[in-house]
Amino acid sequence: MNTAAKVPSGQAAAAADAVAAAEAAMDAANTASDWAASSGLGADDAGEAVHAAWRANQAADRAQRAESAEDAWLDAATAWAAATTAIEADARVASAIAAELSTL
Repeated sequence: MNTAAKVPSGQAAAAADAVAAAEAAMDAANTASDWAASSGLGADDAGEAVHAAWRANQAADRAQRAESAEDAWLDAATAWAAATTAIEADARVASAIAAELSTL
């Protein structure tokens, strides 16, 4: 019995990786936006998270249409860079809220 999982490789793996990055960026942007809207704090950082999520989605789209595995992996790296920016911006929103709460 063959129990080895079928793991995508090459362009398929790169495209899947880029999509995962875009999803992570969207999650961070949604969280940042929701908390910023609820608290009235961190709107600039939430906006940065949204813009970064847009960039991650653009990179994921390019990765899915890439003509080579190398191009797809470059787009996946770009998507993760944007996702990192979104996650960091979300953390700054959370920090701003925490700082405000600590003064109460």
